Amino acid sequence: MKRVFACSIIVAVLAACGKKPVAAPPPPPVTFAVAESRDVPLTIDTFGNGVSITDVTFQAQVTGTLTRYAVPEGAMVKEGDLIIQIDPAPYQAALQEAQGNLDSARAQLANMQVTLERQQALYKTKTIDLADLQTAEANQLQAQGNTQTAEGELANAQINLAYCTIKSTVNGKAGIYLVDAGNLVTANTTKLINIQQLDPIYVEFTISENDFDKVRGYFQNGSLPVEATIPGAPDAKITGVLTFLDNAISSKTGTLTLRAQFPNQDGRLWPGLYVNISLVLTTLKDAVTVPSPCVMIGQKGPYVFVVNDDNTVTQQLVTLREKRIDFVVVEKGVQPGQKVVTAGQLGLNSGAKVTPSPWQPPVSANGGK
Repeated sequence: MKRVFACSIIVAVLAACGKKPVAAPPPPPVTFAVAESRDVPLTIDTFGNGVSITDVTFQAQVTGTLTRYAVPEGAMVKEGDLIIQIDPAPYQAALQEAQGNLDSARAQLANMQVTLERQQALYKTKTIDLADLQTAEANQLQAQGNTQTAEGELANAQINLAYCTIKSTVNGKAGIYLVDAGNLVTANTTKLINIQQLDPIYVEFTISENDFDKVRGYFQNGSLPVEATIPGAPDAKITGVLTFLDNAISSKTGTLTLRAQFPNQDGRLWPGLYVNISLVLTTLKDAVTVPSPCVMIGQKGPYVFVVNDDNTVTQQLVTLREKRIDFVVVEKGVQPGQKVVTAGQLGLNSGAKVTPSPWQPPVSANGGK
C-alpha cells in the first residue's frame, strides 16, 4: 500500500513538472497624439450669397426708337461708358424750336423794355397818363415771363436730348438686353439693361440670435474678418471684412442678417452665388489642441487618457473651449507636449499599462490631412 502511494506521488510530481507557466497578456495597444499649442481662430460658420453693391437697371427716360446698344451683352463697362442710344432726331428738332422761341421771347422783352422806358419818360413830362404807363409796365412783365418760360422749355429740350444718350453710372458687368434695338421705348416705363458692380462685392449671411450678443460685442471693438469659400473650391479662401449688422432680428426665423464686403478683382464671387462663410470673432493665442477622438464623455464630464513616460495611462478630466470637426481646444486638463490616447480607450483605467504607437490622422477626400 505504501508503494502504491509513493508511485502516485511520483506521477503527480512528474505531471506537474511537465506543465508550462501561463504567460501574462501583453499591455493593450493604443494610439496617441501629442497635444499642440497653436493659435486658433474663434469662428461662427454659416453660409450666404453674393450680393452686388450697386445693381442698376437702366430704363428709357424719353419716348423714342432704341437705335443701338453700345456694349455687348455680358460686357464689363466703366462709369461714363456709352451703353444705349435712342434716336435723338425728334429731340434735336425740339431743341431747335425751343431755341427759336427763346430768341423770339428775348427780342420781345427787349422791345417791351424800350417801350417802358419811353413811357416812363413821357409820364414824367405829363405827356401820357398813368394808365398808359401801367400798360407798358404790364407788357414788359409779360415779355419777361415769356422769356423765362422759353428758357425753361429750352432747358427741358436739352435734358430730353441728353436722355437719348445713356451712359453707365457704375463700373460693372452688363446683363442681357431687355429690349431689342429697333423697338419703340416709352419714357419711365421700358427697362433696357441691367448692370451690376462685381468689384468689390457683398456677401449677405445670417447668424442665430443666440450668437447676436457675442458678435455685436466683438464688432463694436473693431472690424471682423470674414472668410468665404466656394463649394467647388473649398481650399481657395477669400478674405473680406464685416461691414453691416441688420437693425432687427427676424421673429420668424430667429436670425440676424449680416453683410461683409470682399475684394473681387478676379471675379470668383458672383451675385447670387452660394458661399460658405466663416466669421472670425477673435483668435485664441497658444491654445492647447488635441484630435477630436481623444475626448471621451463620462459621468463627470469630458476626459482624456494621458500616456505617461512609463507607458501607463492617467485619466484626466478636461474643460473644452472650442470643438471642431478634427480637433478640440482644451482649456484645462492637458498641457502641450503630453501624449493623449486617440484610440483604444475602451476598458482603460488610470495606472493601466499600454503599448502606445503614434496616431496617423485620416486622409481627407482631397488628399490632405
